[in-house]
Order: sequence, then structure tokens, then C-alpha cells
Amino acid sequence: MPNFLQSILNSIRGDQAPVDVPPAATAAAASFWRPGCGAKSTTVFSGDAETWGRHLARGWDERGDGVFEMEVVLDAAVRHLSFEAANPRSAAWARALTTACDGLRERLAGRGEVSAMFTDLVFENTSNTACPIRVISDAALPSASTRESILGADRRPSATRILVRTSLLERMEARIAALGKAADPATVIGEVWPVLGGLLLQLGQESYPRDRFIERIDVTTRVVIVSLHVLYDGRRGGRLEPNPAGDLFEEFLSRSTGIPRGRLFAEYPLTRLYDRLSFMLAHKRPAQMLDTARVIVRDFLDERYLRLSMAGFVPAAPEWLRPMPYAMDGPRAISIPKPVVGRYGLIDAEDLDAWNKAHKPLAESGYHIIGQLGMGQFGRVYEAVNLGGTGGPPRVAIKVDRFRKGHKKEAIEAAETIMEIAAGLSRSPHVIRVFDAGMLKKSRCTYHVLQLVEGDTLDHLLGIAGEEHSSVLRPTSARTSREEAGKEFLKALEESEGERWRKARGSPTFPAPPTLGQILDLLTSKALWVEEVHRLGFAVNDLKNGNVMLNRRGQFKGIDLDAYSRIHSHLDKLPDFFFLGVSVLQLVTRGCAWGKVAAAADMRQLLGDAGALERKLLDLWPFGEIAGGGGKVEIARFFSGFVDDARSGRFAEDPARFSAAIDAIIGMKRRLAGNEMVLD
Repeated sequence: MPNFLQSILNSIRGDQAPVDVPPAATAAAASFWRPGCGAKSTTVFSGDAETWGRHLARGWDERGDGVFEMEVVLDAAVRHLSFEAANPRSAAWARALTTACDGLRERLAGRGEVSAMFTDLVFENTSNTACPIRVISDAALPSASTRESILGADRRPSATRILVRTSLLERMEARIAALGKAADPATVIGEVWPVLGGLLLQLGQESYPRDRFIERIDVTTRVVIVSLHVLYDGRRGGRLEPNPAGDLFEEFLSRSTGIPRGRLFAEYPLTRLYDRLSFMLAHKRPAQMLDTARVIVRDFLDERYLRLSMAGFVPAAPEWLRPMPYAMDGPRAISIPKPVVGRYGLIDAEDLDAWNKAHKPLAESGYHIIGQLGMGQFGRVYEAVNLGGTGGPPRVAIKVDRFRKGHKKEAIEAAETIMEIAAGLSRSPHVIRVFDAGMLKKSRCTYHVLQLVEGDTLDHLLGIAGEEHSSVLRPTSARTSREEAGKEFLKALEESEGERWRKARGSPTFPAPPTLGQILDLLTSKALWVEEVHRLGFAVNDLKNGNVMLNRRGQFKGIDLDAYSRIHSHLDKLPDFFFLGVSVLQLVTRGCAWGKVAAAADMRQLLGDAGALERKLLDLWPFGEIAGGGGKVEIARFFSGFVDDARSGRFAEDPARFSAAIDAIIGMKRRLAGNEMVLD
């Protein structure tokens, strides 16, 4: 039996070496999302997991201090947004926010597409009409504002509120009270915008979005475009020119952050985002530029993404895998130690030799290597400091053609091809960003400059590195038959012996077996990734756990774009679903099998027999009875059916079936999470 199939079988039988989980790690893992633990499956875009954990631990009735309290009033007939005070202290705030909303309508009159973005944020969101929405202050809120909902019996929000940090409202209270009823609308907008901008963001978000990251990108993009047209008149002297409302807003930011106004656009993330999107002010049809704007917002949100169920569950890199310390000697100069085997991710002399060959030409291109992150069949990946390279943030990952002694050079995808693929996939937050690509001098090696994802690949985290199928090359033409796709799949499985070298890196696994909630979260991410890539017109081809990463904030990324190709028909999607079935089988059996021993079973039967897989999962089931999300039989049957639909090609032939399966996973997650969800 091929090593790949044998290794999965071993993981089911419990033949893998036992995982040594420290008691502290086990206790920490137990605090992650399990049935009945409230909204621990939520994704937010600010703060840290510990602070959000304390916030959620208080429970729905304990969150919100009621110091300030207002009702959101939506008049759908005339698309009018206003606020009513629910206690005396909130009267000035309700009046000022309503005046500002009226001023917004006047400011945006005649700017059809931008005006529509403002009203659509509120009135096209069906979650806003499911039940009344109340704005409540909360002293311990981890973000400036957040939206919270409880799911009703009809699967729609039965209660929704927007929490706002009490200190923010209190800090501005005196200035708001002093405005008076006759205050100029521009002045009112400028004074309340730090709160109103956040309220628009919360009102724009659905209570239960299908893909939270994609939805947040879209809502943030529209809120920022509205903000630009409300606060700025254009660009002058190389920077945004604020109007009176913008002047007041910038003054508030400077007071709050301690950053001088002249430095806000260089040092404060939100104003940097405003500056990068300032081209939307001059564009006569901003809706035509939304895709470009979304890519910029995606980069902004990437660093803030935080999924509470997985954050912190990715172990820290061991000392020998950590990057070099470095010191900046100037804007374009850096001091670093010499690379040595056994440190900075270097496993052996071959790694050291490759590092030394790549270092100088990369430095001449503006990138200084400080660590080796890993290897693929065709390339080595380094962490580098960007000192003037043509693309990317200050720290990046760089993939370079792989050289091995006694072997011919194994090349990654050509620069022109990878940039074309990257451009087509840049809108997907589930795919790693490619900032630049080129050819190194002298060695004629290709390099790709990538987004740095600080975490690890899922094969290492699950403890199956080196046991997956071999890498698949990008097809040079459209597939012509199902048989062709099937042969490609089986050939990759049979050649899995060549992946053994991946084990040498020795990365740590998850500190404990994933909970059911975490398995569902990972499966959701994996399915949304494939769905989004296909929607953008590409196939992954080389789909496996070794080609996806999970960072330490719980974010999922497809990382290797070398094999991606254009889709011509459903035949080009078949290998993705064949490999997805295997990948999901590894996820659910590995997650269930840790610490358990089961009778031997034939892996080919499990791949091809949904009933056999369902029985095996029930035999391995470690989660006990499930009160929400369906019983264990229903969930095991879903897993086995999902693998069967993927491996049979039914998902490739019927995209609606695949989308419905994703919806079913999300539905299970929401029931398991206790029917309460949070957005910041």
C-alpha cells in the first residue's frame, strides 16, 4: 500500500506515535470552543483573543452597562436613519447622531453611487429589519464597537444590539452636549464621526454572514468610500484635503492617539487606508473601482483578522525555526548574524548552501533573508526584511527555485505566470498575496515575494507532514475527460513516497486534538477557500493540507499558487474535489483518532464507501453526545457524505450542491456555538 494511504490508515488505527500534550496545553485547549460555550466561533477584527474571551465570558445579559442607551430607528419608506434616546444621558448623543445622518444625506446628494452605498449599508441589510436594534455602552468592550445577535427559532436574529465602548462616548460627551440644536451639520458630522463611522460599519454587517471575512471586506470598503466623501474634498499638495468635518475628525484622532496631525497618514492605520483609497474621491463611477478598493481593504484587514476558536491554538515555532535577530543600520542597511545549520530553520548543509546562493542576489533586489520558513517540491521559502524591494510590506516571505545536490534545478512558476494568477486571485482573502516576482541575477532563479503568514501548514499541525500526496503540476491545457482527471489524482497518490522529506522540519503539532467546533471551523475555511477560488475562475490543482496555512490569529490561507490554473469546464475542478475529499478525510479522522485505537480498515474503502466512513467516525467519536448542531450520528453522516460528494465529483458537476454543503457546515457551527454571534 502506498505510504500516503498507509499513513492515513495508521492515523485511524492509532499507529502514530502518541502525542505528548502538556497538561497546561490540554487545559488551554479545553477553553477553546466546545458546544454550549457561546460565541467562541466568532471572527473579529481587533484586539486579542484573551480580551475577547473575557468579554464573551460575561454572557449576554452581563455585557453592556447601560450608561448610554439608544434605539436605532429605520424608516425604510424614505430610507431615513435616526436615533432615539432610551435614557436621559443619551439625549444629546441621539440628537447629534440623527443630525449627522441628515447632514450625510445632504452632503452625498448628487453623488448617486456613493449616496446609494450609504443607504444600502443600512437598508439592504435584511438583518437590520429582523428585530429592533439598540445601541448600548459597555465599559469593557475590546473594540470601539461591536454587533451582537442571538439566533431565533426561525434561524433569523431574535435580538440584536450594537455595543459601543463607554469611555469613547464619555470622552466626547461634553463636546456633543455643547453642540446644541442649531449646530452646523458639518460640525456635528465631524464631532460624532468617531462613533457614527463605527455604527455604520456595524449596521452594514449581517448578523450571520456566510463568509465573514469577505463580508467585512465589502462593508469596510463601502464605509471608507462614504467616509472619504463626507470628510474630504480631494487631494492637494500630495495629501487628502479635509473639509470642516474632516478637520474635526483628524483633531479627534490626534488627541486620542497622541500622533501629530501631520503624521496621521503615515502612522495611523485607518488614515493610511483613507490615503490609499483617496483615488475613489475623483472617480466619477466609484462602483467601477470597487474590486480594486476591496484588494486594498483586504490587505488592511488581513493583519487584524482574529478567529477566536483557533487563535493561540497554533503552537509557537521552536527556537531553531525562529528567524534571525536583526538591527537596522539605516533605511536601506541591516545587520544580521551568519546563518548556521540547526538555527533559523536550516536543517542541513544543503539548506545552508541554498541560503548562501540566494542571499546576495536577493539582497541586491532589496530583500534580506532572516530565516528559512520551509520547502516545497519546487521551491524554498524564506522570511526576509524588505528594504526597498518593489512590492510588499516590511517583512515578507520569498519563494525561490529549489536546488538540491545531485538533482537538476526544480523551478517554481515563471514570474509572469505567477503575477497573472495572483492578480486574478487578489480579491480572495483566503489566498496568500503575491506582491512581486522576478529573476535573480547570475543564478537565473525565479523568486516570488509573498505575504508573510506567521503560523504553520495544516499538515504539520495535524502531524501528517510527509504523508500526503505528491505535488501536482499546473496543467498546460484544459482537461478533456473525467478519466484524465482521475488518472492525475491516482498518480499523485501513488507517488506520495517523495513527500517524506517534509517530516525533517519537525514542526510542533496542535497542542491537543481539535475540538468538534475547531474541526468544523477548519472545514468551513477549507470549503470557502475552494469555493472562492472557483468563483474567481481558477482551480487549485495541488490541493492538500501542506499547501494551506493557519496563522496564530486563526486565519486560513492557501499558500502555494504555482499549480493554480484557469477553469475551462467542470472537468478542471475535478482534481480539486478529489483531493478535497482526501484532505477532509485526514482532518476528521486525525482529529478524532488522537489517543484512540481502532481496528484496521481499508483506506480505499473509506474513500469510496460513505457508509464505511460513517461507521468508522462513530467508532472513533471522542466528543460525547452533542446537544446542539445535530447528534453525533447526523454529524458523522454529514462528514462521510461530504467526502463522498467530493471524491465522486458530484461537487464539481453541481456547484449548488457544494454551496449547500458549506451552508450546512455553517449551520452546524452556529447551533453548536449556542446561537449567539459577535462581530466587531
